Amino acid sequence: MKPAYAVISLAVIVMLLCGALLPLTRTIVRGSASKIQHLIFIVQENHSFDNYFGTYPGVDGLPLDASIPLDPNRTSLGYVHPFHLNVTQPIMIWGDELPPGVADPDDLQPANSSAPFHLDNESIGGDLPHAWLVAHTAYDNGKMDGFVAAEGSNLTMGYYDRSDIPYYWDYANQYVLDDNFFSSLMGPSFPNHLYIASGTNGPLNNPPPLCLQTPCRWIEDGRIIDDPPSDYNWQGLSLDWSTLAQELSNANVPWTWYDGEAEPTKPNIWDVLPLFTYFQNNPDQLVEHVKNTQAFVNATQNGHLPAVSWIFPGGWDPPTYPAICHGQSTSEHPPARSDCGMDYVAYLVNQVMQSQEWQSSVIIITWDDYGGFYDHVAPPQVDAYGEGFRVPTLVISPWAKHAYIDHTQYELASMLRLAEDNFNLPTLGVRDVKANDMMNSFDFNQAPQPTLIEPADFVGPAPEISSATTQTTPIPELNPTHTGLILALVMAVCATMPSFLVGRSAARSSHRVRALESQQRVAPN
Repeated sequence: MKPAYAVISLAVIVMLLCGALLPLTRTIVRGSASKIQHLIFIVQENHSFDNYFGTYPGVDGLPLDASIPLDPNRTSLGYVHPFHLNVTQPIMIWGDELPPGVADPDDLQPANSSAPFHLDNESIGGDLPHAWLVAHTAYDNGKMDGFVAAEGSNLTMGYYDRSDIPYYWDYANQYVLDDNFFSSLMGPSFPNHLYIASGTNGPLNNPPPLCLQTPCRWIEDGRIIDDPPSDYNWQGLSLDWSTLAQELSNANVPWTWYDGEAEPTKPNIWDVLPLFTYFQNNPDQLVEHVKNTQAFVNATQNGHLPAVSWIFPGGWDPPTYPAICHGQSTSEHPPARSDCGMDYVAYLVNQVMQSQEWQSSVIIITWDDYGGFYDHVAPPQVDAYGEGFRVPTLVISPWAKHAYIDHTQYELASMLRLAEDNFNLPTLGVRDVKANDMMNSFDFNQAPQPTLIEPADFVGPAPEISSATTQTTPIPELNPTHTGLILALVMAVCATMPSFLVGRSAARSSHRVRALESQQRVAPN
């Protein structure tokens, strides 16, 4: 054994002997025996699980014989199989609505036949609407065979792999990948972001005045099921049910809602918190808790991470953003490039890993909806609105299980349930009540996992990658002087323990360490 490893192992043994004599205490975490003091939810946009991880080993991914008809009602037209997309190919969409001039998904034209394929660009050039009606056409009563007909494009069958999004695959290799995590509503961004904030999409007891004059198609039976028109000005929309953020304020648990836009308190379909009645009536809460993403970076560097953080993309770019990505949205929402969004996320993850609060943090990276991309798993229907299609979700933490694929059923409201259980909060009484809390992703008895710092400047596509993008630093050999210093430091720590805790056991441990130290000095190199 190399001297460095022998000394380090010896130091660990000594610390364990000392620690075993102490009473079983832990840092206080509200309502939980977990070691989680900081929950960070990074929410990206518009990709299904199969689109990002359908070819990842060991997951419930794309079946080898996967294919869907161009038209479920006319199977003689042919079938489409998954294929590899490329991160540089732009996928053009029109927000989360149907394409201009199309009022009904039945009016979409079928695409030409193709096999499932690897997308060969980081962004694709096609039309992938994913409104409520489109999603349900793709779902086809659970047969999952309507995607090409609903989208009007075979691009829905495209997928990415490690060569396109290597950092995400690296995180999956070291931490936890959830392959049974569903969006909460079978539809677009806005209602799913309501679930992220509050666990529900209604009821809307006071519809906007505009919708009283002309019925709004994005509201059905008092529930928000779609995105409003792109020119909607949000006036008069007040969501009068509770949010997790409100519950955190009531319990005096620190939280911040980070948004990449220059005016983060100005609502949009992704930044929904300002639309809730509580915050409209308490604007001081918005001023205190809703910040630009740069404030998150500052908080990690200053050791001031709140207990719960949400991070949504916008105009803010990290300093490591590649030149080719400037002008590209960080959201991964097509036509934005997936590699650029991944670089942005990796930068945020790096900030946490390099902070003093890494040891007590959990980062959950998820996507708000499927974005029109194919997924082969029929989502369970827990109520009239969802679940929606699967979305990729990564759990990163020192306490995340190592290289673990979690098959537990989760949804966006599971993030709420995790926060509620961890910080001893009451449930919101909606979808969070029955949602699994994601605790299966953790092992608080394991040795804490190390950090995985990514360069955060990848531009794809890359050649096939057989190992992680990052490198680990080997432990150097120590000379005898370093050996003595380490052992002396360990002994000093043990010696400072109160005698009523350590007593005779500490003395015996100290004697054993001195003996081992003597053996170490005379051991040959």
